[in-house]
Amino acid sequence: MNELDFWAAVTIGLLGSAHCAGMCGGIMAALSHGLPSHQQANLGKRFALLGAYNGGRIISYVMAGAILASLATGMSSLFHVDHWLAGLRLLAGVLLIMMGLYLANLNRGLLWVEKLGKPVWNRLAPLARRQLPITHPSKAVFAGLLWGWLPCGLVYSTLIWALSLGSIRNTMVAMLAFGLGTLPSMFLVGAAADAFKKLLVHKGFKLISSVLLIAYGVHTLFIALGQIL
Repeated sequence: MNELDFWAAVTIGLLGSAHCAGMCGGIMAALSHGLPSHQQANLGKRFALLGAYNGGRIISYVMAGAILASLATGMSSLFHVDHWLAGLRLLAGVLLIMMGLYLANLNRGLLWVEKLGKPVWNRLAPLARRQLPITHPSKAVFAGLLWGWLPCGLVYSTLIWALSLGSIRNTMVAMLAFGLGTLPSMFLVGAAADAFKKLLVHKGFKLISSVLLIAYGVHTLFIALGQIL
């Protein structure tokens, strides 16, 4: 995996921060409010829970990448599929464009993609909810491992793109980089940083994020078409 792909994955996570805050904002608030009242103002305790939860969440992304990359590699070897990587990159480009349009409130098609993960989440959701309130880092890690499977169009788009990088290792590293890119928003939202929350929902920030995601999606499409044609 080259350095450009690594930083592209980080950037996708960073640009999708507004979506991440919307999807996971509730659990981030629950992490802070789950502490006993006398510890609510203890930033050290709060950041320990946030770090543990987000660590578990990122591990779940890496696990998803490993599972899907293993399946994709096995299927391509079994059926001798040609151009499967280019096909995945083509799909990833479309999904990234859809993500950009979604952030700009121009298209809600990505919500249909998120429905693909609902069967898995319906099984995990009851177990995830039982972890609340989260009062200890070990419990936060387990909660992150579960909540990381919450249906999310941004994660699915990145997963498909990561699969197109051609190996199980590359896919796992890309999902790790993507998870790291989401950390700033998750930490600051969880720490109740009001100024940062306002930035995430600001129309200018969302527009810039949308344009950059769409541009990278178009770039990904051109690469895929060049491999196919």
